[in-house]
Amino acid sequence: MNPRTILFIHQSFPGQFGSVAKSLASQGHSVFALAMNPQEKIPGVHLIRYLPVRQPDYETWPYLLKEMDSKIIRAESCYQAMQALKAKGLKPDVIYAHPGWGEALFVKNVWPKARFVVYAEWFYNLEGQEVNFDPEFPKLTDKEELRSCLKNTTFLYALSQCDAAISPTQWQKSRFPAWAQEKIQVINEGLDLKELAMVTPRTLGIPAQHLKLKRGMPIVTFSARNLEPVRGFHYFMRALPKVLKAVPDAHVIVMGRDAGIQNTGYGRENPEGTTWRKSMENELGPSLDWSHVHFLGFLEHKLYLAMLKLSACHVYLTSPFILSWSFLEACGLGLPVVASKTPPVEEFQHLKGIRLVDFTDVDGISRAIVTNLQHLQAPFYEDNLKAIADLDQTKTIAATEALLLTGSNASSLGGESLEDLVIVEDDDEIGEKAPKSARRRAKATSDADGQKKPKTRQSRKKTEAK
Repeated sequence: MNPRTILFIHQSFPGQFGSVAKSLASQGHSVFALAMNPQEKIPGVHLIRYLPVRQPDYETWPYLLKEMDSKIIRAESCYQAMQALKAKGLKPDVIYAHPGWGEALFVKNVWPKARFVVYAEWFYNLEGQEVNFDPEFPKLTDKEELRSCLKNTTFLYALSQCDAAISPTQWQKSRFPAWAQEKIQVINEGLDLKELAMVTPRTLGIPAQHLKLKRGMPIVTFSARNLEPVRGFHYFMRALPKVLKAVPDAHVIVMGRDAGIQNTGYGRENPEGTTWRKSMENELGPSLDWSHVHFLGFLEHKLYLAMLKLSACHVYLTSPFILSWSFLEACGLGLPVVASKTPPVEEFQHLKGIRLVDFTDVDGISRAIVTNLQHLQAPFYEDNLKAIADLDQTKTIAATEALLLTGSNASSLGGESLEDLVIVEDDDEIGEKAPKSARRRAKATSDADGQKKPKTRQSRKKTEAK
């Protein structure tokens, strides 16, 4: 093997980079990761935390300048960290960056000869996406639309500078400008299909009701990282009264974090000043038998899959946005799925057992769920596992590695000792060792930006994604 030195840049590393970073490190490559808010350590990866160079003071700033400056702060902070690494002798052969928060703006200024690849996750468009999609909520104001456009600025510059880009689905790729699409190769992060094939359903005990939920019962499941409108949580909840009226012995398992205040998920704050779950409880009141609805919160991934496999009907709703891992996992588990008829889902409508319904059609959602519960279907394990064989993580990791390493030359440190290059020691506690003032600067930058925190690989091991 010809060892390379590879640098990952992701605000909340590992994010989407965890599996490929771990694989490259295990093969003997020298792997570094640069992050402002690292979420998890990956074996063999030298984790470097960079801190904001300054704290924003936006009291008198024009609205749109705040959006740009928050990204400039990250770009400059990352630039200084890269310069410090360069001064210590680091010369990456390959740099793989998520440019959504600005960090990739000055990569080529520091290492102009390195192969530069960006993760093309999401491009902000004002039509055909989640923006102004749900008729229940007011449309963006003119200022908000302009701000949405500005979110693409540093991303566009990174795309103009990069040698190649990766997008996880064809639909996400299609949202980028035509000239950028020429650089983008579709490579999904992938699924652990062996893990899915071995999942065994567990019994869910409800002690307060002396109840045990088992495989074969009319169980409905719904999951999202955050229980919020972007993922259709409100429409799903409104469908439940008719479902439980038609199938009185049905039970509903809901998995995911509450959102709406503090944690806003991918959308706005709840104008009612509470969580979306609480809003639905207030709205539905006694029309829904709440003793048949069980909120499990955010589960560890193996437990989540075991709960998911109890399902006689899984419901996945999403606005035209990034497709969640949970949808493909439910299909891979062979579950009958009721899903929203939106572009990210339609890309995979060839999979078996999927009933598509309009995102806002509460009655249609109810009918589709009831149909599945009243006509329990044989699982689609083997058929769907074959249909998504190209999403096997072993294949997607290999494809990502090939794209990263193609055309790169091993001209840097290779397997030499790298201890002197680590700005923040590897044994620091994640998120704990940075000075309080620096943590305040990081939070202020994040609050000003409004960019949503990415799905991390740590989160990937829980209920959902992107």
